Amino acid sequence: MTEDEKYMKIALDLAKFGCGFTSPNPCVGAVIVKNGRIVGVGYHKKKGEKHAEVRAIEDAGEYVKGSTMYVTLEPHSFYGTQPPCTEAIIKAGIKRVVIATLDPNPNVNGKGVEILKKAGVEVEVGILREEAEFINRFFIHYMKTGRPYVILKLAQTLDGFIADRTGNSRWISGEESRKEVHRIRGEVDAIMIGRGTLVKDDPELLPREVFAPRRPVRIIVSGNGNIDFKRKIFGTEGKKIIAVGKGHKLDVPPAIQKDVEVIEVERKNEGINLEYLMEELGKKGIQSVLCEGGGKLAGSLFIENLVNELLIFYAPFMLGDGKKAFEGFSSLLRERQDRFTLHSSTRLGNDIMVRYLRK
Repeated sequence: MTEDEKYMKIALDLAKFGCGFTSPNPCVGAVIVKNGRIVGVGYHKKKGEKHAEVRAIEDAGEYVKGSTMYVTLEPHSFYGTQPPCTEAIIKAGIKRVVIATLDPNPNVNGKGVEILKKAGVEVEVGILREEAEFINRFFIHYMKTGRPYVILKLAQTLDGFIADRTGNSRWISGEESRKEVHRIRGEVDAIMIGRGTLVKDDPELLPREVFAPRRPVRIIVSGNGNIDFKRKIFGTEGKKIIAVGKGHKLDVPPAIQKDVEVIEVERKNEGINLEYLMEELGKKGIQSVLCEGGGKLAGSLFIENLVNELLIFYAPFMLGDGKKAFEGFSSLLRERQDRFTLHSSTRLGNDIMVRYLRK
């Protein structure tokens, strides 16, 4: 590992502290080094607050002049809720800036690098780029497509079943896996299920067991609009979106109308047009969606090529018979030879969490 990689790794670890807090802004970490010693660190804590670069400059104090800054994302160069970080870097007298990856935001996207170079600052881009892009994969995907990044979560047995024959899937995965799911819930903008999961599991879809900075938007997909508003989810605070097939009207009870939005979507594949739904969610600023639905919703997302990340929690036992993850979609899925690449595998108690990313 080179010196640049060593310090960038620290900046990346700092950036992770902002995950779940900064949306719709990216997660950014910064480290300032002078004469082989770290003199300042910072990370973006929350939208509207100081950016990582400014926090690191303030932390470095009098040692900042002539130093090197390591930052996980290209410094922004426009006036928003905060003044340009490029301006702060130049004013501080930093002589070299090492950047993990460019910012895909069209307001930045290379402009920050150009401004720094014109001011005489030495700039290097691409150190630990893949790691930096993974941390900000929601933000990057949203900036490039205008649609949310979709994570499909599955918990299944070693022989590939997500539930028994009756549809009961409760506690296939162990305690550590459930805690990890709650942590992920706290990082995403929205959680999505289908009507079947609403009826069968009656979930609240809130992060529990871990500290969560916010409540994600809860999305329910129901092609026929048949929704029971007595379910637990409607007794919790926070925004819910119900996506229904066009022509189906919902009579939302007055007591919860302020928290419930209904989106009508064209029908498709015996369900609704999920691609259109994602576009509508993107217009609402939703950058990431965790899908915790059953086989029908999971299969529909795959068929429409909307899954960006696949998270599979393997539990160490067999069922022998039961419900498969994509039951009823085998022929359609075979036609879609979309490939995923293995990103990581993590042991969680006796379970294994395997993460795949779309190529």
